[in-house]
Amino acid sequence: MTLILLIFFCLCITGVRVDFFNRDYISRDTTIQINGIFVFLVFLSHFAGYLDHEYPLNFIYMNVRGFFGQLVVTTFLFYSGYGILTSINRKKEAYIRTIPVKVLELIFDFSVAIVLFLLVQSFFGRFFDPIEIILSCVGWISVGNSNWYLFDILLLYMITYVSFTISKDRKMSLSLVLIFSLISMVLLAQYQTGTRWYNTFLCFWLGMVYAQIKPKYEKMVQKDKKKYYWALAVLVIIFLISILLRNVMLFYIIHALVFTLLINHLSMIVHIDNPVLKWLGSHIFSIYILQRIPMIIGDHLEFIDEHMIVYFIFSLVMTGIMAEVFDRFVHMISKKVFVPIKMMVKEG
Repeated sequence: MTLILLIFFCLCITGVRVDFFNRDYISRDTTIQINGIFVFLVFLSHFAGYLDHEYPLNFIYMNVRGFFGQLVVTTFLFYSGYGILTSINRKKEAYIRTIPVKVLELIFDFSVAIVLFLLVQSFFGRFFDPIEIILSCVGWISVGNSNWYLFDILLLYMITYVSFTISKDRKMSLSLVLIFSLISMVLLAQYQTGTRWYNTFLCFWLGMVYAQIKPKYEKMVQKDKKKYYWALAVLVIIFLISILLRNVMLFYIIHALVFTLLINHLSMIVHIDNPVLKWLGSHIFSIYILQRIPMIIGDHLEFIDEHMIVYFIFSLVMTGIMAEVFDRFVHMISKKVFVPIKMMVKEG
């Protein structure tokens, strides 16, 4: 695993250059590449969950994995929040009205993936009752898949819809998103197992806030390089301090928020142009929801006992093929179904 991580790091720095100021630092082309880095780290983390950690050199990777923890999903949430508020600012009420349709579209896509998981699980003799299947389609429970992230995204989209429907004032709407997010975090802590359900939840809201203050912030750091580097130094110091205190949940949340700001800030001077990262980032949803299928199959076939490399290559290649097929066909179907509905909703 350590060797794989090293190879991936070498791949990531291919096509990277450092120069002040990257005007495309938060464009779709850049953000999907950054997300491409982290979705691969998510893949490695999930794959490592099936391994015997005593494999040679695995302890180095496990330390890296332990350091990142839930930080690997923070940019997904941050950029989602940023993208939604940017769309709201540009398309106004027409976009807000389409958010529930987007939620239904995500549930449709995820439900197709759930069917695939159910087929695989049934082949190995594991079955689920109807209630479990229904709840799994919104991510509340798992049938072997990664589920919490989808549930959180669906919840955050609905929080956004409600907040921006209640108030047309941007500051008030963002305040409502924060309030509803905090309430949701308390409820998730009460009714779900594991801090992953809520410890990065506010990164979505932070992305929305950044979308709102972006013009002023960019003007400040572009005007004077010293201000950029002072801001970078402050973020690094807060991040390092929060590492020491992140065993306390409040500081872990701060830790996650500062991490996203740090990545965003660094992207202002780091230019990325990597076709592999672009592919990974453009298939982030399908990679994330499908990657455990080949891992489950390989685990049942006992690849891990003597063939860890075969197991990894099998999981990686199958995930890539499944993601490509899923995005080409399932998304094509969902677009044909939901795009006309979105158009009708936009027109009122």
